Amino acid sequence: MLDDGRVPLVGVESTIDAIAKTLSNPNVNGAFVVGEAGTGKSAIARRLVSIIDPQHTKVFMVRASASLADVPYGSLGPYLTHATPQTLKSSLPALRALVAFFRQASEGREAVVVIDDAHYLDEDSSHVLTQLVISRIIKVVLFSNGMPPRSGDLFSLYTDGFISRVDLEGLNDAEVETLCESILGGRLTQGAGHYLARQSAGNPLMLRALLDHATATGELVDRDGVFCLSGRFHRPVPQLMDLAKTLLQGLTEQERTIYEVVALSGGITQAKLAGIEEDAVTQQLLRRGLLRTLGSSTSSVRVTHPILARVIRALVPAGRSAELRHLLFGDEVALPALHEGMVQYLDWALDCGVMVPSAVLLGAARTAAHVSEPESALRFASAARAGGEDDAGAVEEARVRVNLGEYAVAVDLLDQVLSGAVRPPTVADAATLKALASVQRGDDPGGIHGIADACMERLASTGPGSDYAGPSTPAEGPAPYALRLLHVLGSVLEGEFPVARTAVDAVDAELPAAVAEADARLPVFLLLLRGEIDAGLGHSDAALTEIRTALDTVNRSHGDLEYLRPHVVARYVSALIHTGEFAVAIDALEEYRRRPVVSLDYLSGPLAALEAVLEVRRGRFQTALHILQPALASLRQVDSEMLLPYALGVAAWAAHSLGDYPAKRAYKQEFDGVASIGSRPLLLLGRAFLAAACTGGADGSFSGLQGVAVTAQSAPFPSCEKDTLELLLVLGDTARAWRLAELADQFEGAEAQVLSRYAHAVVDDDANSLLVVADQAERMQKVPLAAAASARAMRLFDQQGDSRLRRLALRAVRHRQSLLEGLLPHEEGDLRSAHELTSREREIARLAAAGATNRAIARALVLSTRTVEGHLYRIYGKLGITARDELAGEMEAYDDDR
Repeated sequence: MLDDGRVPLVGVESTIDAIAKTLSNPNVNGAFVVGEAGTGKSAIARRLVSIIDPQHTKVFMVRASASLADVPYGSLGPYLTHATPQTLKSSLPALRALVAFFRQASEGREAVVVIDDAHYLDEDSSHVLTQLVISRIIKVVLFSNGMPPRSGDLFSLYTDGFISRVDLEGLNDAEVETLCESILGGRLTQGAGHYLARQSAGNPLMLRALLDHATATGELVDRDGVFCLSGRFHRPVPQLMDLAKTLLQGLTEQERTIYEVVALSGGITQAKLAGIEEDAVTQQLLRRGLLRTLGSSTSSVRVTHPILARVIRALVPAGRSAELRHLLFGDEVALPALHEGMVQYLDWALDCGVMVPSAVLLGAARTAAHVSEPESALRFASAARAGGEDDAGAVEEARVRVNLGEYAVAVDLLDQVLSGAVRPPTVADAATLKALASVQRGDDPGGIHGIADACMERLASTGPGSDYAGPSTPAEGPAPYALRLLHVLGSVLEGEFPVARTAVDAVDAELPAAVAEADARLPVFLLLLRGEIDAGLGHSDAALTEIRTALDTVNRSHGDLEYLRPHVVARYVSALIHTGEFAVAIDALEEYRRRPVVSLDYLSGPLAALEAVLEVRRGRFQTALHILQPALASLRQVDSEMLLPYALGVAAWAAHSLGDYPAKRAYKQEFDGVASIGSRPLLLLGRAFLAAACTGGADGSFSGLQGVAVTAQSAPFPSCEKDTLELLLVLGDTARAWRLAELADQFEGAEAQVLSRYAHAVVDDDANSLLVVADQAERMQKVPLAAAASARAMRLFDQQGDSRLRRLALRAVRHRQSLLEGLLPHEEGDLRSAHELTSREREIARLAAAGATNRAIARALVLSTRTVEGHLYRIYGKLGITARDELAGEMEAYDDDR
């Protein structure tokens, strides 16, 4: 969106700074600013004119246009009003007239000519302006969209080194979010922001058109002030089509053909394109920024702005579309990689009536459902059903419904599938999907066992006479192993980790290599379940190894298992967070966001929620709540990882730490309404954070959080208990520190080691060890724990009468509490405020530290000497010193810590 007076001009400051820097360089005569249509060149030109210092510089605007491109000096008309027709018959008189004009009009100041749409300049204007720049009469700023100029004279200034080039890039993700939220007047989920940024490629004009389209069609919906993607995407509206036509105007017939082919195919190699047009045509579209290469590849290209691919699909007549596809591929169906446009490629094939094998359609439907292409997924599933895969196609349709949060519809579809004569692989898929849909809508996880048992009985009753074209008996295929893993999932969600471990070990031991090869999903599911079990039991190193191996398997699958990536990444990030590997977790989140194809649902909900959990564990409560608010809106719509109750508990804790008690109460009320969804250990951990948010009342009671710890111990949910006991200790309740020491000693990982040392130091009242642990915790970014440990060390030193070490600990407390966004409620109050000097105390302390006597201080500040003495007494106490000669050093350290 360009600056139109209603929204801010976003993301252009670096460009304007670069132009201004160029203009201030005495050795450079201007700038050549290049950016595609819609990137805000005209708005930047206006902003540039408004900020240039009028005392030293006189700016002249030239607006070139296509209508004046064939008119001699047409764009310079406003500056040649006194020139006669005779003068304009040749360039020399025109040049003299312009020299006279600019010298007179600039009044001794430097003359800068800003030319918008400079590629439309006529030859005569371009020639005389070039001479003016070379002779240093003017400096010039050319704004161009990269189209071949009508005249090369002026543009040769860049190649000859007279002016410098500034490339105008599209908005980055953060700038897109800022701009959209300013237009919408509300927050965006991360997935919505990612979608808008990628579809528009950061082009402001296209972004605004896309935003209008998305809000008008319901692709983007307002949920309590947060704008979320609805999950359903619509045919482009006429306004978006008109914009596309405008942006593509000026293409030759050959360029239009190449652009349409690339848009319809989703991505195609340059070798294929060379079969229908010369490579120079493709190269011109690449130079103009309408096409781009795929990542580091130089052989494949795709449309720069994906939203235009959707528009082209709607604009190109069906007959021409079919003709173009046949010209390129004939009747061949050779799927490209997902990131190279697999979904669009198949959509084009179906548009053109190509017979696509049902097995291809089923796999594509599954992938499309998980990379936020629900309309295509439903289409592929429907085509597969029409091709004879009715039950398997219905399962894939149900998968889309689950991803859209339509759990009841999905369960009904799956019940219909399971009531008929279904082949074993479809039985296993339907059972797994039904189990997930049931639990996501709030059913007891224990019900998973019943679903698995019923389907296992179905397999046992499927005899050799059935139409199943797999192994000689169903028991020899992947289906029974998938159903056994479904039992494991039920046990994991119930928190029955020892039972789950025994069951998963049995499957692992008995799973034939041929079966694992036949269904590549099984090894991934097995690894993920092992990882969850080990994480729940505190075997952090083993859990991370298993989940990383699952991720490696997805990476090696050449896209076949890509639809599993979002779930695997969520498991990986969760395991990293719960073992204190915060930096690695941040890297994993960022790596997923950068992928060419992602799940928008996961970006909006699960991954955003996990990022917020990470920030809470770092003590960044404000940041966490900022991330959580849109994440919660998304999770209320679709909760693929069943994180909503946990996220609500964490949100309540963050709100409490920020002193936002109305928000805390609202989160608690909502938690009570969804406290039956998902994993029992994770639900209990959410309740622990909620209980932490309810501590520190009038009686300072920890009973709620203590109760959660006891429940977690008796369950047993070791990992949940460990995190709950850490919360208790951070909040100042040391009664069960012995239990945390005992538990952490049994856990793996660096975080467990720190917690063990912390708990042992608390039990032993070892202040020195607490300071060491606090340093270790801060290096791990566990700032709340670091702050609590150093605060406890300070109190112990105080009790021991060691003022020197107390001062050292106090500095650590101040430093670590300064890193916190919000406060950690504590039984003895907020150490930051308790030991913070008032503005008056700081004045007195600095004067005293500089050597002023009490009487001199009183005279300078118009106070009584007794008042100064009282202030100094309180200052000594807050700084942990006993004598005036210690004041100078302490004040220097105090100021450094602030």
